[in-house]
Amino acid sequence: MKRRLDRKGFTLLEMLVAMTLMAILAGSLYASLNTAFQGRRAAERALEPARRAAAALDMLGQNLEAALPPTGLLAGEFLGEDADGENGEPADRLTFHALAQDQSGARPPYPINMLEIFLSTDDETGETALVRHTTVNLLSPEVSEPVDEVLCQGVRAFDASYFDGSAWTDSWDSTMTGNSLPMAVAVSLTLEGEDGEKSYELSRTFNIPCAGTDAGGGPRAGGPG
Repeated sequence: MKRRLDRKGFTLLEMLVAMTLMAILAGSLYASLNTAFQGRRAAERALEPARRAAAALDMLGQNLEAALPPTGLLAGEFLGEDADGENGEPADRLTFHALAQDQSGARPPYPINMLEIFLSTDDETGETALVRHTTVNLLSPEVSEPVDEVLCQGVRAFDASYFDGSAWTDSWDSTMTGNSLPMAVAVSLTLEGEDGEKSYELSRTFNIPCAGTDAGGGPRAGGPG
């Protein structure tokens, strides 16, 4: 009687079954990971407008809180212009003088800057951005070259209103209000959606610390102490 040989491997059929199961498992894992990555990308796209708008308003808020009274050697008027853009949405403009700020903590070489905040549209791409136009070295006998910085891309609307202590107004001209600053400024930033619709709107209100003081830092006559 012939003795049966011991099996020491897999048959071709067993190998095919194992490979098929591995392929099915790999496909399932890939589908699960792909779904997770797509969800992550969708979440990042949804949060990106909020991050951009918040960062822009943070920078604008720091400038407004450093706004100086429109009196003194280096100071100038505080102007808040109410305007509409070509799309019919608010496109306001702010012009004021503020203490220079250095994020590194170093003392800025020029203590006071003139700032202009407005919407600017790129002629080539057609994209509108919120821009900060900064003029430094106001004592220079020659006009300094302003520095433009984009605070936020893809902006649909920029709206600002001003609190005089009793009511909100759509514009402000310190030359018509006794060289005074508004008590607070409320700003609203609306970003453009991918389909041309409004995608995200963020509003904030900033108090103006120097609204009740004169250029020397003391209480302004007729203002809060």
